Amino acid sequence: MERGIDPDLQSLMTRLADGDRSAFHPAFAVLWPILRRFTSRHLTPPEAEDAAQEALVKIFRQAARFDPTRSATAWVLGVAGFEIRTVRRKRQRRREAPEMERAVLTRPDPAPSPEDAVVLRDLEDALREALGGLSPEDVETLRLYAHGQRPPTSPGTFRKRVQRALARARVKWRITDERP
Repeated sequence: MERGIDPDLQSLMTRLADGDRSAFHPAFAVLWPILRRFTSRHLTPPEAEDAAQEALVKIFRQAARFDPTRSATAWVLGVAGFEIRTVRRKRQRRREAPEMERAVLTRPDPAPSPEDAVVLRDLEDALREALGGLSPEDVETLRLYAHGQRPPTSPGTFRKRVQRALARARVKWRITDERP
């Protein structure tokens, strides 16, 4: 028999491992105070309560895996220790989240700077000029493609029209872009 926290724990865990369902209530009565005391030494009271409950659920769920030749106390406290680490990791992640939110709130104005606005306007003008050199059919095909629509033709035909219109637009763009 194991000396330690509760001598009945070893026999109760062995009974649970063997599938004896009548050992659940007595095991709960022995485990709950042990788990609450252990987790409360390492966590805040609400976190300790949650960690103890989660450890208890995992112990009962995995009771069939318990090896009766090993210490029940060590096994139970190992599961509780893992839950304590899990709670601490979650706490660390929650502390990082507000810092990330503050960084988003203190970010500069998302509106484009005056320089970015000028560059964007120049690009749009160049694109209009390049598209202006295309046939009306190519412009209409690219407009439909940009809006996710397609004319009443087969998908293959429309795909080929888009491919050709884009190739012609690239040529016009290069000519437009090379001008001083």
